[in-house]
Amino acid sequence: MKIAFLHFDFCGGPQSANTEKILHGMKIAAAAGAEWILTPEMALQGYFMVKSEKKYVLASITNGSYEPFKEAAADLGVRLFLGCGEQEDNTAPHNSCVVIDQKGKVIAKHNKVKIVKWITENWAEPGNGFKVHCFDEVQTGLLVCADTWFAEHGEFLGNLGAELMVSIAAWPDSNHGGPPQEAWKRCSKAAGGIPLLLSNQTGNNGMDCRKAESAVAQDGEIVCTYSGDEAVLFVDFDKQSKRVSSKNFEIMGLVGWL
Repeated sequence: MKIAFLHFDFCGGPQSANTEKILHGMKIAAAAGAEWILTPEMALQGYFMVKSEKKYVLASITNGSYEPFKEAAADLGVRLFLGCGEQEDNTAPHNSCVVIDQKGKVIAKHNKVKIVKWITENWAEPGNGFKVHCFDEVQTGLLVCADTWFAEHGEFLGNLGAELMVSIAAWPDSNHGGPPQEAWKRCSKAAGGIPLLLSNQTGNNGMDCRKAESAVAQDGEIVCTYSGDEAVLFVDFDKQSKRVSSKNFEIMGLVGWL
């Protein structure tokens, strides 16, 4: 199974442009044979939505925010892992990973548990735990960014029977507790060595992510990394062995985008 990472510049928004870029990336990824498509943390609105004057809305089933992605997922026959701020009616807002399946249905979400209490995230309420979901016969745990810092989260998902972990992120290599790669390795190791797919982003709008890495960790080690220009990244996941078989990302530039 081919899995794509949309390693794009999303941090600064606006939401309308991010929407179109995600849809464009989905077409590139699907044309190359991807079955799953991962976006970074807050890819829809942009991680710095509250610090900008650009318009945004929190996604919900009732306000139509998911509709273009639902239609694209169904048309292309792909599963989308969408990073977004979301709020259903009369519930708390969350920083989430929302999963849309190949029929265009919102079928799962994970609300970020470890909210970083600075202005860019303090609008969101923390989630209350972790679950394992069966996606295309793969037992999958979901995380958002700082959730992967804590090895016990990986251990918990491993104990629940996870065979793969997907984490979406806005996480540059900085002074926030040390190199993020060490956290990703810890998380994979604590989960029993299962693969961790870390979908990060690039750009220099509010936070310098130009050297931020998308990565695959497996057996407690980093297998694939990429940082730099906007690109669609691909790895192969073997559903029989439940292992990432790729030794490096396949890299495709963001073609056809103005």
